[in-house]
Amino acid sequence: MSPKVVATLLAASWLVSGCGGQARALVRSCDDLGKAVRRQEHEDIEAKVLPASRSRLDYETLLADEAEWGERLSSPTGARPEALLYLGNDEVLEVIWTDKGWRFASDPTVYFGQSTPREALRSLVRASREGRWDVMLDLAPRRYRMGLSTEDLEKAWTDGEQAKVLQEARDRLAAHLSGTIRQDAHQAILDLGDGEFARLEREKDRWVVVDF
Repeated sequence: MSPKVVATLLAASWLVSGCGGQARALVRSCDDLGKAVRRQEHEDIEAKVLPASRSRLDYETLLADEAEWGERLSSPTGARPEALLYLGNDEVLEVIWTDKGWRFASDPTVYFGQSTPREALRSLVRASREGRWDVMLDLAPRRYRMGLSTEDLEKAWTDGEQAKVLQEARDRLAAHLSGTIRQDAHQAILDLGDGEFARLEREKDRWVVVDF
């Protein structure tokens, strides 16, 4: 796991602990993590990372002097607490803390949304299971959509040579929808384990799935 994810894991740990919804508390926790990194205290660092993610923490990179992670974590340019809500039928919703309290990161009533990376991945799982090949086409990057039809997608997913492989990859993705997504303004990555990743790109105001 890249140490870039540590702050996100710290945020999740802090939110689960029920310490409140103030970004200032997150900044203080981030500062504490930065101090632990500078002191190279492994046990203290682990205490601030979610237990399920500790085995994936890259200590060599995190504690390297040239990386300056201790200083960078102690002086964040901003903090936005985030959380996931788990509903029935494997539904996962993202919420963020704002100056007006907790708010949905996207409209939860949109069934095939693409406004966030997690929404787009969830839409892919739903659309492929429900045979919505028009939605699947919209989820593909523009360069993939050229020359591709809904009929092509239906054949590939139902009786094509790679149909079983696609379905197994889809089911693996579904099992990891609640995982940590690393993203910037243009790209996003979800770690699926065993060296596999789901990759997304932003196209204007929506996200599309490059690979999964």
